[in-house]
Amino acid sequence: MTSILLARAQAVPDFTPTLTPVEEHGGVLVKREDAWSRGGASGAKARALFSVADGAAGLLSAGARISPQLERAALVAQALGIPARLHTGWGKVTPETSVAVSTGAELFRHRPGRLSVIRARYRADAERLAPMGWACVPFGMEHPTYLQQVSEQASRLPWTRRIVVPVGSGMTLAAILRGLNAAGNPSPVLGVRVGGDPTRLLNWYSPRWEGRASLIDAEDSFDTAVGNVLGNLRLDPHYEAKTLPFLQEGDLLWAVGVRASALP
Repeated sequence: MTSILLARAQAVPDFTPTLTPVEEHGGVLVKREDAWSRGGASGAKARALFSVADGAAGLLSAGARISPQLERAALVAQALGIPARLHTGWGKVTPETSVAVSTGAELFRHRPGRLSVIRARYRADAERLAPMGWACVPFGMEHPTYLQQVSEQASRLPWTRRIVVPVGSGMTLAAILRGLNAAGNPSPVLGVRVGGDPTRLLNWYSPRWEGRASLIDAEDSFDTAVGNVLGNLRLDPHYEAKTLPFLQEGDLLWAVGVRASALP
């Protein structure tokens, strides 16, 4: 199974436009950040990981066992020919950890598997490795490169009835709001929360975000994969797909990217 997942990931063709397209699928517009692909890793977060890790001695990152950040970081490091160290929680093997291990990445499983523990182990490793030239990208893509790149993409969006965004850590939503504000784009934003509480990062990276965006909880828990097809477009089953019950005609869905282990 692991080799099949990795083969699927590596089969995704590269498509790396400077400005990712907006297309119509299933009656709504979709910002196709998921269309960006390199080395089997797709989406805005993969793009940022490549930018940060290019020329680095190695790539350090962290995420929950079902976080696509694990496999994306591993695939990016493999494509760049550098080592990867990944911190996650203790527990059973997941498709995401399988892809990561298959690339040769070192996967460190911490017990207990709380995010606070994962973050602490990552920080300790980053303090040691950053001075040695390693690229360090924390849990939730809390990195200035990701913030800048997504903000630039958002600043080019057309005015629309409403922008719908899946919200995990809050970094993507914060970056989109920054871009919209910089461009003077008044489109309202609905964030569909699929993870924990994102308000800490939203308050820090996009102060007064409540004036532009509202949050609503997804109908399913973070670890539940749901039906993920919009028209002829496949969405990530843990993130974008959970916006489907809330989409309406005239909306624009921001598609961050599909994890490699969910590819057909």
